[in-house]
Amino acid sequence: MIERILNKLLREYNRFRWGHFQLKRELEPNNVMTIVGDPRGGTTWLAEIIQSIPKTEILWEPLLLEREPTFKNLNFSYRQFISENASEPKIKASFEKLFSGKILNSYLCQFTKPMEIKNCSQLVVKFCRANQLLPWLTHEFNFNYLPLYIVRHPCAVVASQLKKGGWDKVSNQFEIPYDKPYSEFYTQHESYLLSLDTKIKKLAATWCLCNSVPLNHNENNKKWITITYESLIMDGIQQLKRIEDKWRIEFPESAFSKLNKASTSTVKGSPILDGKGSQLKYWQKQLSEKQINEIREVLNYFKIHLYNVNSPLPTISFQ
Repeated sequence: MIERILNKLLREYNRFRWGHFQLKRELEPNNVMTIVGDPRGGTTWLAEIIQSIPKTEILWEPLLLEREPTFKNLNFSYRQFISENASEPKIKASFEKLFSGKILNSYLCQFTKPMEIKNCSQLVVKFCRANQLLPWLTHEFNFNYLPLYIVRHPCAVVASQLKKGGWDKVSNQFEIPYDKPYSEFYTQHESYLLSLDTKIKKLAATWCLCNSVPLNHNENNKKWITITYESLIMDGIQQLKRIEDKWRIEFPESAFSKLNKASTSTVKGSPILDGKGSQLKYWQKQLSEKQINEIREVLNYFKIHLYNVNSPLPTISFQ
């Protein structure tokens, strides 16, 4: 009873504390730096590198609906899709508020402090549920810093999700959000998605659905900067120089030093601590032959060409 009261008081205090600063932040939405990728796909690592830029602060996962109600109140699903040319003024207004620093809470700001937010001049918004929103976002916003889209081998993503533990209670069946906007994004594959009968297939299908949108777009790596996780591992300096060139900035030396440092979300025992090659090949040891074949089946259905299960490396190098 006492613990519940204390937790409620803490939540109320955090609402007051962050609400106080919401009234003071006035940042230009088009100046936001956005990072988009999959859960366990390298977004935390890349965000921490970008945060090396002076006076930048991270906003953490605004599309995690149970922790930030703004987009839940707009009837978003957990992997919400919006057609590229769709007019959605209420949704755009909410993203404008987010990008200008007017949506803050203790969860979004877990990597910063009130005074740091108050004094920052740049927001880095880290998404791991917005890959499929990239065409719409870049159509609606004239970003001064092209969004960073980091994509990682689906076998590695699925293996890391299983190891992390956050997906232990995920069911084997794919749940189509029929009652959400733009549900045709899912229903066009309805018969196939409903036929999936393992967690591996479900996680792989989610990867394919969300990444096929930016990867198959005719302006992929033009309206956003596409970076493979594997290239950041193997040739990180060149990838940061790509960002410097596109963003017309210079990273401090600390950004380059973070290329060889594990992110705060790295789990104990991760092969990233053993070297570059071990990290890229780890899923080949962690996943069984049956699991790898299940992912192969899903990749074939969605016609994914950037990755295949025969190699830990992508088939394309983005420049």
